[in-house]
Amino acid sequence: MSQDAAGAGAHRHAADGGPRFCPRCGDALGEALVEGRRLAACPQCGWVAFRDPKVVAVAVLDSGGGAVWLIRRAIAPCIGEWALPGGYVDFDEHPRTAAARECREEIGCDVEIDELVAVEHAAFRNGGVVVVAYAGRIVDGVPAPGAEALEVAAHAAGAPPPLAFTTHEQILRRYAGSRRGAPAEPGTGPGALAP
Repeated sequence: MSQDAAGAGAHRHAADGGPRFCPRCGDALGEALVEGRRLAACPQCGWVAFRDPKVVAVAVLDSGGGAVWLIRRAIAPCIGEWALPGGYVDFDEHPRTAAARECREEIGCDVEIDELVAVEHAAFRNGGVVVVAYAGRIVDGVPAPGAEALEVAAHAAGAPPPLAFTTHEQILRRYAGSRRGAPAEPGTGPGALAP
């Protein structure tokens, strides 16, 4: 096999991180105008590479006195930075269940999820995330770092350390504001959406 042929087969994703070949028929992808957006699409079978966001679930866990539990991340992205406990929602689980699972994994505690705090979105060059945030409380265990956390500590919800993700900053602002009685943005405050 020539160097050019080996190199062509080795790169399955385009420079922007999207697919270069159709997963349905294997043909090289082109572009198509779909609902006003240019997206990678297969000219052979019509498959479209929609750029759907990943769903993330996080928990805002009250530690008393206006403080919440945060983790200092041990995994990429943002190793060493502070964040709410949380992670990706598996395809077969509800975001509420994912938030509780992530708390067990990251801080070693069983939690009870009480209410929806906010739904946030962040777009990136190669995709995006929808972050579903729940308020909750620890019902069993003592917070300690799991495999994905360097440290676990309680911080004031209204004055946290610098956070890894702007979505987490927005969530904590809403959470702290709702606890002080400040109005949240319409449709995003605690209980605004059915979980």
